Amino acid sequence: MPLCNAIAIHARQRPDALAVSISGSPLTYGELHHNIARLHGALVALPRHPRADVLLPEDARLFAFAAGNHPSAATLLAAALATPHAVQLLDPHWPDALHQQTLAKLPPDVIFCLSTQTTLLAAADHLGIPAVRVDTSDFDAFLAAPADIPWTVPSDTFLVGFTSGTTSQPKAFARSRQSWRISLDASREAFALTDQTHTFAPGPLAHGITLYAFAETLDLGAAFHGLTHFEPAAAHRALSAARRIVAVPTLLSAISHGSAQEHIREITTAGAKLDTTILGKARTTFPNARIHEYYGASELGFVSLNTHGLLSSSAPANSVGRPFPHVSLSIRQNGQEVPQGSPGTIFVRGDLAIDGYLWGGRNSGFRREGPWATVGDIGRLNNDGSLSLLGREGGMVITSGHNVYPQEIETALAEIPGVEGAVVLGQSHPSRGQEIIAIVGGAVPLAEIKSQLAIRLPRYKLPRRFYRVEAWPLTSSGKADRAALLTWAETKDARLAAVTA
Repeated sequence: MPLCNAIAIHARQRPDALAVSISGSPLTYGELHHNIARLHGALVALPRHPRADVLLPEDARLFAFAAGNHPSAATLLAAALATPHAVQLLDPHWPDALHQQTLAKLPPDVIFCLSTQTTLLAAADHLGIPAVRVDTSDFDAFLAAPADIPWTVPSDTFLVGFTSGTTSQPKAFARSRQSWRISLDASREAFALTDQTHTFAPGPLAHGITLYAFAETLDLGAAFHGLTHFEPAAAHRALSAARRIVAVPTLLSAISHGSAQEHIREITTAGAKLDTTILGKARTTFPNARIHEYYGASELGFVSLNTHGLLSSSAPANSVGRPFPHVSLSIRQNGQEVPQGSPGTIFVRGDLAIDGYLWGGRNSGFRREGPWATVGDIGRLNNDGSLSLLGREGGMVITSGHNVYPQEIETALAEIPGVEGAVVLGQSHPSRGQEIIAIVGGAVPLAEIKSQLAIRLPRYKLPRRFYRVEAWPLTSSGKADRAALLTWAETKDARLAAVTA
């Protein structure tokens, strides 16, 4: 059933039920549906900008949204899901120049942003793009009388998203309604979701894991809880009304403390490998929750799933699980499939992959080989059919003639009790080519770390230098900022403490 029908049914049957609450700004299903209808009426009245790279129905408009987790996101993002219009989802943390370049490449029919985003407003004015400041009375003034929402077409685009992948320049991709409809059906079953699965997702709505949780929750008729900005006390208040958490591992770790939260029944995490330390903290804080760790990508959709119970996991804990039912995997090197257990590029065959990037990514990221698609991740298929991640194409470290994948060392470090996060990098070295360095959190003695690694890894994979970090630098999506850490190591930044004993 299309999301437009789902939201309309929820609004008709339970108009007073909570649909969305972002930092205490609530909307019921009746209010949300009314707002969507008003926004639809306003959008269809706008002049349509000619464009060739994103095809939309005649009565649809492309609007940009750059206001992050402002409460207006509830109406604007729901409208993209439930009307013929499409959203161009801009990350508010991008530098001004990147916002300007993106608007020039793909001018939307209107942009919704904050009054504090003055450079973005100036760029929109220069390009002749109407701008609506959602944190002022402009937004309500823009909305029109409610208009009947037409049926959406499965093949139409509803989202223009962006992913940086292995490069600093975002790559643009389009998502069809049908691709997420298939995903929603798959995740409802895989994650055991119902209309009582009220979800707390503390991350940015500009990133896939949070936006998808928003769509899942509205499709079910449950309540979605988010935050304008992450703050631990506010997060714990929002948790009290939820039964499910959706978060990247770093944010899951940030809320996995304090008294046991026995009302949380399901946790979904993705975006980075869930290490055993965070898994242990989450199991303690949320003792009644199953923890669903999935591997996927914006370009590929769901790939594999590992569900962790209190005492055991559906696949080895250091893996990212086994393929979803609709997915086949192929591990390849130089176009040829490698034997089981050997490393190679992960290729996926399923019905959720995009056709290609709208721009960017010519030499990196997503590509196809016939029906198979990849984003350049390196992995191996284990004897039990589970998938292990090793790194990303171009991220391999070559040290003294050996090929080493950082993810394999990071996984081994994460298995050591007391290690609270680990990042492994290759640093230039005059004789070895690259030298493996490890940055770890926690207070485990270096001798213990080295002895544990020696059990798990061959000698040539052991890091030559170790550093400790008190506070991890994070990207806007909540992942460890590897580029910043490498800069800190190369410049001997005081935020990295060399460990020698």
